[in-house]
Amino acid sequence: MNRTEAMQTVESLLKNNFKYLYKKEKLNIFELHLSFQMDSKTHELQTSMEFQDTWVDILTFISPTALKVGCDEYYEVLKTVNYVNWYTKANGRFYVDTYGDLAYSLRIKYDFLDAEPHMAISEIEAAIEYYSDLFIPLLDVCLGKKLFHDAKVFIDEMWGDIE
Repeated sequence: MNRTEAMQTVESLLKNNFKYLYKKEKLNIFELHLSFQMDSKTHELQTSMEFQDTWVDILTFISPTALKVGCDEYYEVLKTVNYVNWYTKANGRFYVDTYGDLAYSLRIKYDFLDAEPHMAISEIEAAIEYYSDLFIPLLDVCLGKKLFHDAKVFIDEMWGDIE
């Protein structure tokens, strides 16, 4: 599978599987940008997909950036992200980048996409689903409205029986 075929596969599966999606843009020939409406009047969820020679890099993040690097909330967000990663059972991971974006990163190789297209798309959907569950608690920690402990309690109540 080449990157044109990979992009076509992902786009065709996007039409059928994504809830919350309200905007899809092609930023250039091999880059898709998706926007998702979450339960916030000030922030949304965005996903960037960059199709490389043998894989697609997927980055999902809160927009606009809700965390300022070096602020008091930074450590609270790091603890929260580490705790969320403890629960996640997918191939991607949450992290905070150098710009303060709280992001979920995932790389899918085209051979996997070709062999298991629905499973590959479910990995992308997992990023959106994690954020749909945790968007407001994560945003609140980023904005200093809540602390790690508050997010931990919420996560334990939501996902505690999943283990």
